[in-house]
Amino acid sequence: MEPPLSQFAETRRKDGLKVKRHEEVMSDAFSESNPEGLINLAVAENSLMTGYLMNYFKNHFSLRPLDFTYGDSLAGNLRLRTSLAQLFNVYFKPFKPVSADELMAGGGLLPIIGQLGRALVDPGNAILIARPYYHGFDMALGALDNIKVQGAHVPLHEAFTTKELDHLELALHEAGTKVQAVFLVNPQNPYGRCYPKEVLEAYCRFCEQHDLHLVSDEIYALSTFCSRDVPTPQPFISILSLDLESLSVKESRVHMLYGMSKDFDANGFRAGVLHTRNRTLYQFLLATSIFSIVSSPTAELWNSLLSDERGLKAYIEANRAALVEAYEHITEWLRFHDLPYIPSSAGHFLMVNFRPLLSQDSMGHVLGYENDAGMAAQLGGKNEVVTRGARTMAQALIRLNTSTLKTFQAPKDTQTCHDVHHSRPHSQSKAPTHLRETFLSSRGNSPSAPSVRSISPLALPRF
Repeated sequence: MEPPLSQFAETRRKDGLKVKRHEEVMSDAFSESNPEGLINLAVAENSLMTGYLMNYFKNHFSLRPLDFTYGDSLAGNLRLRTSLAQLFNVYFKPFKPVSADELMAGGGLLPIIGQLGRALVDPGNAILIARPYYHGFDMALGALDNIKVQGAHVPLHEAFTTKELDHLELALHEAGTKVQAVFLVNPQNPYGRCYPKEVLEAYCRFCEQHDLHLVSDEIYALSTFCSRDVPTPQPFISILSLDLESLSVKESRVHMLYGMSKDFDANGFRAGVLHTRNRTLYQFLLATSIFSIVSSPTAELWNSLLSDERGLKAYIEANRAALVEAYEHITEWLRFHDLPYIPSSAGHFLMVNFRPLLSQDSMGHVLGYENDAGMAAQLGGKNEVVTRGARTMAQALIRLNTSTLKTFQAPKDTQTCHDVHHSRPHSQSKAPTHLRETFLSSRGNSPSAPSVRSISPLALPRF
């Protein structure tokens, strides 16, 4: 018998078993050398620009003697924070210029969120967020500090309007525990849409009224695009661009998060940043920053692109072009098979209703379940990993990653939308029958159609 662990460790052991299952999936990923491997549709990874960035970093990466030490600041490499401040000043259009001493860098956004949650919310209390939301917040906030995530269900027809705040108000009063902060994701995950200015202002006033901190996660800020579905999308507006004083909102309660993973195709590099003008909060985070320092190689790789004005602009344009091409490719397939979806205009995903597919005889037995647990038990198998989310699976509404592979074949006929190329209308091509065949056929393979159980993993946000 093994020596006992702490009560805390015992309560988290089951979470470790879930992670182990995902590791098994990661180790059996589809590739040229593993054609029978799993295609992971669950994670928001942008692999479309991998080759572009590998070539760029190969020619622009260098280290200084300082990079072999603890560096010049525990708040993050000063060169990186200076370049990030410039990025925000150019692309986020802040009302007040951003300076490097307002930025705290860390080894990925989830560790920063964990530290930020510890600073803003007492253990056992809650943060408030509109549903559906990224399930990683539950892990980042709850794993170490037992911070609850109180979701406010917002009907789709009222999402991205000021009526969204009515649902947050209701959830605030029904929380059953003290709420100390509000999280906002803009562009939103999983809907892949940006918030209008008036809704951002409403969020700020809501937090001021209830004396709450507001955290705006803007990690998909530069991954916006237009398409045939959404030719004139709501543009991205940063929380930094608001005149908080005119709204009678304290700037010390508003904080912004950003990271390298999504816009810069680098989930594995682990780099994120917090912007805050709350000096007390900054001092606390500085005291704990030693636990999440950005490695020198990662900092210098990111800085090499951020500090290259022309190279950065070219990369952002190329990434947007690749995103819209991938979006048109997968939505063409969805339309061909009459699978309803919610159009998106930001990020690497869109929400798809797979009920028509699941209602085939082979999967019809799972549709009678009214909760995630029952459906997960039926769906889970060797080639499928299900991340459960309240009232999600029973609706068969699934977040599908549109940029899983960088090898989408670009259709020959194109249209343009704000100088971004689109693929040909779906009526001009015939889509394969199954998701795996879709991606394999883009590589010139023609395997026999697999069962529905080999489509996965599936990503399910919190509804």
